[in-house]
Amino acid sequence: MEAWIGKISNQFGKRAFVAALLAGASLAGSAMVATGSTVPATTSTMTPAQVQAELQTLQAQVAALKAKEQKTSDSVESAAQVKAIVQEVLKNSKTQSQYMDNQLQAGYDNGFYIQTADKNFKFQFNGYFQYRYVFGAYQPQQAVGTPTPANGDANGFGFRYARLIFSGNVFSPRLTYFIQSDFAGGNGTSNQDFFAEKDLWVAYRFKKWLQVKAGSYLVPFTHVEYISSGLEMVDFNSVEWPFDPVRAMGASVFGSIIPNKFNYDFMINNGANTNATGGPTSGALDNRLGFATRWEIGTRISDFGMEPDLRWSKHLQWMLGVGLDFDSQTHAAGAFPAGQTTDVIPGLVNPQTGNYMANYIPTGNIYRATVDWQMHYRGFAFSPVMFYQDINDSGGSPSTGNLTTNYGTSSAQQFAYYLQAGYFIVPHKWELAASYGQMYQFGQNTAMTAYEAGVNYYIIGDNVKLQLDEIYTPRAAFTSQFAETYVNNANYVTELQLQVKF
Repeated sequence: MEAWIGKISNQFGKRAFVAALLAGASLAGSAMVATGSTVPATTSTMTPAQVQAELQTLQAQVAALKAKEQKTSDSVESAAQVKAIVQEVLKNSKTQSQYMDNQLQAGYDNGFYIQTADKNFKFQFNGYFQYRYVFGAYQPQQAVGTPTPANGDANGFGFRYARLIFSGNVFSPRLTYFIQSDFAGGNGTSNQDFFAEKDLWVAYRFKKWLQVKAGSYLVPFTHVEYISSGLEMVDFNSVEWPFDPVRAMGASVFGSIIPNKFNYDFMINNGANTNATGGPTSGALDNRLGFATRWEIGTRISDFGMEPDLRWSKHLQWMLGVGLDFDSQTHAAGAFPAGQTTDVIPGLVNPQTGNYMANYIPTGNIYRATVDWQMHYRGFAFSPVMFYQDINDSGGSPSTGNLTTNYGTSSAQQFAYYLQAGYFIVPHKWELAASYGQMYQFGQNTAMTAYEAGVNYYIIGDNVKLQLDEIYTPRAAFTSQFAETYVNNANYVTELQLQVKF
């Protein structure tokens, strides 16, 4: 018996041996019950045949236990295999997702964008509109003269801007593009309310301090053209209008000599307001080029992408800007290839009548200069701005006469300035603003003065805001649908504007 038991133990292991002993004990107990014996049976009283039968029974039970254990082991192994497969699938899925993300990314960062992970290609979409209600009362300030002043009231709704902007880069972050178009027409275009191109340029960055740009865009001169959607007033002070070359076709060299502290821009172009014209043989241009440059220095120039101190600067931030512009235009008959009429001078005074003349189209050279200083500090913003231009007439202007006819001289000089301030009475939400400006012509007693006061409510920062302005001009020097002015009239204007941009 001991030899058999040892054989069983060696064959099935300790666990099987223990199971066999338990099974044997159970069978022995059953036998005792069946025979009524009170003395437990031992292996010494069993015949070899009984022992063999008992052994076969034990072997069958051990085999059943082993099969059950193997099944359990297989189940555990299968579960582990399934878990490994699931983990591998999830890992592959995550890898594939990252792979797609690395190929194409999208989101919003000061505009909706799609770009490749290496940022060599990027497309960004922005837009903004300014929708306003205007009421104006106009009272003539002269009895006779040209142009005859308007008289009465006017009111209605309209868009100041309704623009879509597409920008980004191609092939490299160094090669950028910018496309801006407008449904609302506006300064510098003659789109007659069609969807018209305002800006279209391509630029390349060699270094931060050396970049080049070509196309149709804002002339680097006055600061207000760079912040048309971030003004404290509904519009900039109207005395600025006669000095602004706005946009032109041309090419520039620009850059940041000291990043965000010292910038420059130098442009050569076709002349003021030539962004809506074609090439040199288009029939709308003469053969003269214009030049413009702007230089800016400050503590942090990027803070002045808007006029108000919406950030509530904890430390004094300031920027000083200087701009120069030279424009040469031939409006005289026989100009080659054609007479140019894009640079128009409003606000000149007729010395014989003392009244402001109709917009003057010069033939000759125009020299312009501007200086502006801006500051932000704890919700307070302040900005003094000055403009000067010298108009030198070198020939006749058939449609309106020339300076020699009107003045007995071939030149006239205009000067203007304005002071503007704003303060957040509730930080980041409610702002009060005011502006005062004057424009006059050297040698003349007539001056244009503009008073403006407003209140702004910033619903979602500068992206969604309401503006209410009251503007009083005792005597306007020109007529402008954008400044809401009528020449030789006292102007009382109320403007309520909603701005939305993204």
